[in-house]
Amino acid sequence: MEHKLTTTEDGQNELTIRWSKEDDPMGFLYGWVARGYLDTFLRTFPKPGESTPSDADDAYHMAVGLNWLAEHTDRRLERMLLLLRDQYKVSWGTLAAALDAPRSTAKSRYASVARQYAEHGDYVDETGMHSGPPAEVKKLVADRLSSRETQDKIAEKAVRDLKADGRVADRRNPDRQGTAVKPALGQWVIDWDGEGELLTPGEDIVPID
Repeated sequence: MEHKLTTTEDGQNELTIRWSKEDDPMGFLYGWVARGYLDTFLRTFPKPGESTPSDADDAYHMAVGLNWLAEHTDRRLERMLLLLRDQYKVSWGTLAAALDAPRSTAKSRYASVARQYAEHGDYVDETGMHSGPPAEVKKLVADRLSSRETQDKIAEKAVRDLKADGRVADRRNPDRQGTAVKPALGQWVIDWDGEGELLTPGEDIVPID
C-alpha cells in the first residue's frame, strides 16, 4: 500500500492512496470508499461542530458510516492490545498511554478482550496470534490472567518496599541493571549502569534480591 500527500499550487491538500488486492483481500478499504463511508469520515471528523446533515436520509447514511468505521477500528485496536501485552510484553503504563486512559482501565480492557478472543479459541503469545479448541484456550487465558494478577501484586509490593541504593533490573531486559536513587512523582529515579539517572515507572523495574 502506498500513499502520497501533496499540496497543490492553490494551497489545497491532496492525498493519493494506491492499494492492491493483496493489501485489501476482503475488500474492506474498497467498501469503505465505495459506500461513501470515507466521505462521511471526511465530512464529520475534521469539523465535528459543523457536520450538519442535509436531511434525515443524509443523517442516517452518516450514522451508518461512522458506526461501520468505529466497529472495525475498535476490533483492530483490540487485536493491537493483545499483541502489545502478550507478544511484545509492554508495561501497563505503555498500554495505558496507547489508550490515553488510566492503568486500571487498560488492565480491565485488556482482560476483557483476552476473554472475548478466548471464547472463539484465539489467543496471543510471544510468537503471535494462535487458535485452538475454545474450551482449552479459555482455560489457558483464565489461568494466565489469574497468574499475572498475582505476579503484578507481588511486583507492586516489591517496588513499594524498594529502598534507595537497592539494585534493580529492567523487567523486559534483566541484563539491564541499575541502582535506585529516589522515588519521584510516583515513579523511581534509577541510575542505570552506564546510562545515568532516568525517571522510570515502577512497573518497568524488578528489584534484585
